[in-house]
Amino acid sequence: MRKKLLALLIISAMMICTFESCSESSVSSSAKNTFRYAVTTLPTTLDPTMCNSLTDNELQHPVTEGLTRTTGGKVAPGIAESWDVSDDGLVYTFHLRDAKWSDGQPITADDFVYSWRRLADPATGSAYAFAIWMVENGKKINLEGADPETLGIKALDDKTVQVTLVNPTAYFISYIGNQPSFAPLRRDIVEKYGKDFATSAETNVYSGPFVFSETTDDSWSFEKNPEFWDAENIRIDAAKVLYMKDEHDQIEMFEKGELDFAYLPNDAVVEYKNEKNVNHYLNGNVDFCYINDKSDNKVLANTEFRLALNYALNRKLYNHNANDDAYKPYNGLVFPGLSGKGGVTYGEAYNVDMYAFPMEGDVDLARSCLDLAMEQMEIASPDDITVELVTIDRDAEIRIAEELKSQWESVLGINIKIRPEDHTDIYSTIYPSGDYEIGYGGWIPDYNDPYTYLELWRSDNTSYNQYSNEDFDALLDESVTETDPDSRMDMLNNAEIHLLAEGALIPLQAKDKYYMLNPRVSDLTLSFFNITIDWAYAGLEESKAIQGSNI
Repeated sequence: MRKKLLALLIISAMMICTFESCSESSVSSSAKNTFRYAVTTLPTTLDPTMCNSLTDNELQHPVTEGLTRTTGGKVAPGIAESWDVSDDGLVYTFHLRDAKWSDGQPITADDFVYSWRRLADPATGSAYAFAIWMVENGKKINLEGADPETLGIKALDDKTVQVTLVNPTAYFISYIGNQPSFAPLRRDIVEKYGKDFATSAETNVYSGPFVFSETTDDSWSFEKNPEFWDAENIRIDAAKVLYMKDEHDQIEMFEKGELDFAYLPNDAVVEYKNEKNVNHYLNGNVDFCYINDKSDNKVLANTEFRLALNYALNRKLYNHNANDDAYKPYNGLVFPGLSGKGGVTYGEAYNVDMYAFPMEGDVDLARSCLDLAMEQMEIASPDDITVELVTIDRDAEIRIAEELKSQWESVLGINIKIRPEDHTDIYSTIYPSGDYEIGYGGWIPDYNDPYTYLELWRSDNTSYNQYSNEDFDALLDESVTETDPDSRMDMLNNAEIHLLAEGALIPLQAKDKYYMLNPRVSDLTLSFFNITIDWAYAGLEESKAIQGSNI
C-alpha cells in the first residue's frame, strides 16, 4: 500500500487574494482622492459575461452591481434591496430598489434576465458559463443547446426577479454578489456595439459605484458613478490601475508615493518584510499543475505516470528554490480555510495527512510508479518520455517551471519542455481548448465552499481542465443533492481524496503574499473570495500619506 502523507496546512479563514498585471506608466500623486495600484497580468476582457480571471473580476467589481454585493465574503443587498426564499430553498424572489445605470436609465428585472441568459447561451462562449448551471435549465442550455429563454430566471415585473435553482445552494447569494457574470447588462447597449461591446470605457454603461472613465492597453481609470444607488457612501472620487508585469517596478513607485498598494515580488520579501507599511497574508490561492489526460501525449492518461510526477516532487525544496520560501508548500487541492463542518474549517475537519502526497516527496515510490507506467505502456526508457509544460511568460512563473523541470528530470529521468505563453492566451484559449499537456495554474475560491475547487474537474466542465472520471463525477453529483450539511462535506472530501489518488493534478503551493499599503488608505477589504482587493468602499486620508521615499 502506498504511503500518502501530508503535512497539515492550517490557514486562517479570512485572508487575502492575489491578483496580477501592470506595465510602467505615470500615475499622478497629486490626485489626492484617487486610489492607485497595479496588477501584474492583463485582463482577458472588459465584458462582464466573459470574465474568467482574477484581474478581470477585480476590474469589474467596482463598475458592476449584482442583485447582491459580496465584500470580503460578507453579503449585503445590491440592486436587490431584499429577497425571499421558498421553503424548499429552490426559488429566490428578489425585490429591486430604484437603481439607475450610469446614463440615468432605470435598472430593471429584464436587465438581469438578459444578462443571465447571455451567460448560459453557448453562442456567447463564456468560460464561466458553468456558473449558471446551478440555475434551472442552465446546464441544458449551455451544454445541449436548449432555448436560453427556458433558463430559470424571469421578470415578474420591472422590479421583481425570480430565480429557480436546480438544487438548494448555500453559496448562491454570495456567488452572485462577487461574480461579474451575474451583473445586469443592457440589451440595447450590447446590441448597439456588437463585437465592440465593452472594449473601451465608452462602449458600456455601468451599474456599480464607479464607471470606467478611460481604458488603454495598460491602464484603467475609474470615476465615481453619481447615479449609483449608494453613491453617498462612496468616499473616493477615482481610481487608477496600471499593468506592470514586473512587481519590482511597483516598489519604486510605492516608495515615491505614486501607488497606494503594491505586492512584493518573492525575491524582495526578505529585504522588505519587516519594514513599516508591509504586511502579508495567505490569500486563498492554491496553485497546481493541470494534467491534460486527453492530450496526444498518451503518457498523461496513465495514472501511475501522473502519480510518479507527484511523488517525485519535494515541495519544500521546490518552494525554496522557486519562491524564496515566500509561499507555503502545499499538496492538497481545497483551500483549508474554507468552511468545513461542525463549525470548523475544512482543514480542521479533515486530516489531509492521511491522503495527500508527502511534502518532501518519495523518490523510491516515484520511480516505482514510473517503472510500472512504462511497463504498462511498453516504453523502454524514461528518456523516451517528453512532456511539455505550459506556463505564463513572466519571470516568476518561468522560474517555477524550471524548478519543476529540474526535479522531474533529476528524479525520473524524463524530458520536460517548457512552453511560455501570454497569460491572456492561456486562460482565454489554451486551457479551454485543451492545447496543453501539463499547465501551471491555480484557483482562488469563488465562494466559501470546497465545490468551487472540485467542480473544475467535472467531466462536463472544460473551461480550463480536461480531466474526466465517472466515479469523481458521481461523487459530486451525490453531494449536490445531499441535504445534510455534514454528510455533503464528507462527500466533497471524498471527491478530493479521489482526485489525489488518481494523480489528477499536481498540487504545489498556497500563496503567502506580502504587500505594501499606503497608510492613507482605510477600509480596504482583502479576502480570498474571487475579488481579492476590494476598494469600492475604501477611504483616503491624505494626512496619513507616505511622504517621499519612506516605507
